Amino acid sequence: MARPRSEEAHRAAIETTTQVLLESGIEGVTFDAVAARSGVAKSTLYRHFGSKEALVALAARGCVIEHPTPDTGSLEEDLLFLFGRYESTEADMRFPQLLPMLIDAATRDPEMQQVVDEVIAERRRPIHTVLKLAQMRGEISPDLDLDAAVATIVGPLTYRRIVERRDVTPEFKDQTLRGAVAALRSTVFAPRASA
Repeated sequence: MARPRSEEAHRAAIETTTQVLLESGIEGVTFDAVAARSGVAKSTLYRHFGSKEALVALAARGCVIEHPTPDTGSLEEDLLFLFGRYESTEADMRFPQLLPMLIDAATRDPEMQQVVDEVIAERRRPIHTVLKLAQMRGEISPDLDLDAAVATIVGPLTYRRIVERRDVTPEFKDQTLRGAVAALRSTVFAPRASA
């Protein structure tokens, strides 16, 4: 079989690594397995990536799709749009499947912890932005800790998927997001009347 050219080889290796991760976990990713399935020579894998960890890191980063951040004028609509979009492509659906195994690997590998931190920060960025926009509109308190607000939003979804190992249904997601928005909006208090 003819070997793919450099750019094609790089893409083929990343895509194959993602497939192996989803099927066999991090332990299943070896240069032998990726070479056999992708048609990319092992020597090319070593030259492009250097290590299994680097290959896994690039595959994980490739599953975080950057989308434009919504600004509908409503926190609830922004979040519903944002979380609905996370399920719109196959690549977006891969991230929730990969995250538990990446977190597990990160407990043993500082390099993998850095990857986890990076992909979570990228995934959290648009949520943080819509919260900041909501603060500017007065929908939520200007003093609200936005990291805590992000945790309020994603915590139940993550718990459902990673701890309970259950699907996040559209109904569960919508109920969770609407509940989080109600809680966040309650942080805006009417000014006290002067005595």
